[in-house]
Amino acid sequence: MQENHKFTKHAGIVSFGILLSRILGFVRDLLLAHYFSATTRGIFFAAWLVPNTLRLLLGEGALSSSFIPVFVRYLKSDKKKAWILSSIVINLLLFVTSLIVLIGIIFSPIISSIVAPGFIKLGLIPLMSKVLRFIFPYLIFICISAFIMGILNSLNRFGPPAISSSLLNISFIVFILFICPRLENPIFGLCIAVLVGGLLQVAVQIPTLLSEKLEYRPIISLSHPGVLEVGIKMLPAIIGFAVYQVNITIDTILASLIGPSAISNLYYANRLIDFPLALFGTAIGIVSLPSLSRFISDNDIKSAKETLNLSLRLVVTFVIPASIGLIVLGKEVIDLLFEHGEFSRNETNACYLALFFYSIGLIFFSWIKPVVSFFYAMGDTKTPLKVSIFCMILNIFLNLIFIKPLEEGGIALATSMSSWINFSILTIILKRRVGILGLEPILKTLIKTTVASILMGIFLFTLAKTGLNVLLVIIIGVIVYFLLGLGIKISELSFTVKSLLKFK
Repeated sequence: MQENHKFTKHAGIVSFGILLSRILGFVRDLLLAHYFSATTRGIFFAAWLVPNTLRLLLGEGALSSSFIPVFVRYLKSDKKKAWILSSIVINLLLFVTSLIVLIGIIFSPIISSIVAPGFIKLGLIPLMSKVLRFIFPYLIFICISAFIMGILNSLNRFGPPAISSSLLNISFIVFILFICPRLENPIFGLCIAVLVGGLLQVAVQIPTLLSEKLEYRPIISLSHPGVLEVGIKMLPAIIGFAVYQVNITIDTILASLIGPSAISNLYYANRLIDFPLALFGTAIGIVSLPSLSRFISDNDIKSAKETLNLSLRLVVTFVIPASIGLIVLGKEVIDLLFEHGEFSRNETNACYLALFFYSIGLIFFSWIKPVVSFFYAMGDTKTPLKVSIFCMILNIFLNLIFIKPLEEGGIALATSMSSWINFSILTIILKRRVGILGLEPILKTLIKTTVASILMGIFLFTLAKTGLNVLLVIIIGVIVYFLLGLGIKISELSFTVKSLLKFK
């Protein structure tokens, strides 16, 4: 029980960090839209896409998922050997990212032309190349930050890593308001903001890392058994993240066949879905990987399955009401946030259709993360890769079926259905490997949560018709759901409150 309290409290800390980052990110986007032209924003975001994509492969994506299980196992046996392993990996990471940055700076005009071919005719490639050269070193900072985050999470230190992502947005806000207006070309103020933000993300975690009595050694060894293990497991994870990017690219290509507004409609629907997904699914996935890795390294499969069960129940408790809320109030939220200027009512309707079909798959998007963490904790990065490739092909097939009658909604529906099948296949495979997962408590929580969420949804629908401000309606809806949940005794709600407020 104490371990469950710790897990829930850590998930709450990470969720708070993500919430703070998302709020600051929204402020950042508003300021960018207000102070910078569409062309300047386009150049900057196109350049920023390059190091951001690479960080998923070298930092918080493939490397973290491969390194953490190995690092946790070393911690269990010999902390000194664990520090040696981390020293070697971070030195290799510094070398590789520095080399990539050097290559990126040299070939920035070619990279810019590949990433944004439409800028060639507009004569914007020279400026984008300068911006890309300026911000490419961010890759080093963010990868090191993600690596340190993985170490601290493995040591159950979630606070500093949770707030580190907010520092980048704070840097943006400060530079946009106070530095950029003083520069001859304000876009380079954004570049400096990226570098300062990346440096802060590393710096804020260093004191906590040093408090764990870090023993850093300036050594590199490609023959170290732990390094070889991380490298072998990392390759399928890299391919897996590449598959994810291919999926997004295919959806974008198909959306472009619908019309020029379809891509942006899907983007905005994704932004709204990403909020509860990151807040609950991603946060629980981040916390579950080191916890599962510790249990599996001790060969305590029972505790690992209990942790997975708790993860899935916590996801249900908070994601189901979020899904119902988006279905009921989605159009009002889109209207409030996006329907201004050139964003028309037709686009709102199309965006809502995509949001509706994404919403019905939100629970599966969120469930996949802790299940995949279980495979990673067992040292298996190949199975999630194989399943994701199969589901990518299935997603393409479903897109072709649904895109004609539902347009943007068809692409979203295909994504939701393929995610449901992805989760189902992974769960079946996992059950065959480790035995019964204890789905009855999850089903019980699912039923209670769905009942409370539907009642909340009916209340929200009625309240929204009165013309009350949508933000106030959302706040009231959250309160209503908690009261209903406590009334019908959704144990995970009271358990979460107790863990966050009382457990030390």
